[in-house]
Amino acid sequence: MNMHNNSALLTRIKAMEARPENANHEWVFDWFVTTKEKHNEDSKQTAIKDMQKAWAHFRSSCHRNNLEIQGYRRVKLSKIHGHPTFEVGMYVPKESIQIITEMLSSKFEKYDLQSATKQSITFPSAAQYIEKYFSKSHTPAQQEQLQSSAFGRVALFTNTHAIKL
Repeated sequence: MNMHNNSALLTRIKAMEARPENANHEWVFDWFVTTKEKHNEDSKQTAIKDMQKAWAHFRSSCHRNNLEIQGYRRVKLSKIHGHPTFEVGMYVPKESIQIITEMLSSKFEKYDLQSATKQSITFPSAAQYIEKYFSKSHTPAQQEQLQSSAFGRVALFTNTHAIKL
């Protein structure tokens, strides 16, 4: 992610956090990785497609159940082996955190994707995380590889719309 996109993402996230209607919201972060059986060169694109499908099913479940979600999502590649990791940061009402995290895990598990954390991590603000980790998470070659693959950009989303950066 180049610095211009990083800055645009930070601006949008800070605006999202500042809205009065979001006063009772909290950030929920989770990372999903492939199982060891899917760790070969041919399966990287398949794993990314599975991540897309799991995300689409999660989003449609939230929409059907009138669960409010907003935030960002991205696929990043591990620095050592280049395995894909799906990262999601959702800004959700505090009373919906448990049901949303359970639903998220169940949708990804159906595609043999496992959470990299024992449970989702919550924070009141995402700005510091993004400033620290987004700018150093990929080499230029990895960024180019992700940009050329489906789902490679960071995307902001609300209940029904995604905004690609």
